[in-house]
Amino acid sequence: MQRTKEEIEDKKETARQKIKAAALSLFARKGLLVTIDEIAKTAALSEELLYSYYPSKEALIAELIQQAVLISGTSIKEIAGRDSSAAVKIKQITAMMCEMLSNSYIGIDYFMFMIQVSMSNYQIPDAERLDIQLPIKSLTRIISEGQAEGSVVNGDPAQLAIVYCAAIQGLCCYVISGMPLSPVPEALSRILLKD
Repeated sequence: MQRTKEEIEDKKETARQKIKAAALSLFARKGLLVTIDEIAKTAALSEELLYSYYPSKEALIAELIQQAVLISGTSIKEIAGRDSSAAVKIKQITAMMCEMLSNSYIGIDYFMFMIQVSMSNYQIPDAERLDIQLPIKSLTRIISEGQAEGSVVNGDPAQLAIVYCAAIQGLCCYVISGMPLSPVPEALSRILLKD
């Protein structure tokens, strides 16, 4: 029985999703030195099939970076643009992060993948490099607003944003290692908020 065009496209999309999920999980946990062979084995596909979707590991990394930037940058930028106090924005970002830590392994994988990208020598094209900074820049701006309002602790806003993200990274590592975690948003918010 011959497959329909829709069935063929569905099968291709399923294979692409398996490749991306396998690569994302491996990159998040092991770094960017993961081989195509490891990705193919984890996705239960042949290397040849993987290469038919992605001509190189770099092409796969680039697509995952674009997705991660879109997901994280859009969410935090949207919260940053809301008409509310900085304290409320920080609490909303923290609630979103705690939800990710409790219920979204793919969110944790994207977060850790971007940490791996930032720590590697991977040459990110300039346009993507600017986008990668978007979540930190948005958070830094919120922190500055909060300091002006008096709701955020004193200190360099960019450094405070990095400390906040480092705390989330540590919690991600804790979850990845198999430890149960139900983060309390108020505890994480206290890194930045005065009360």
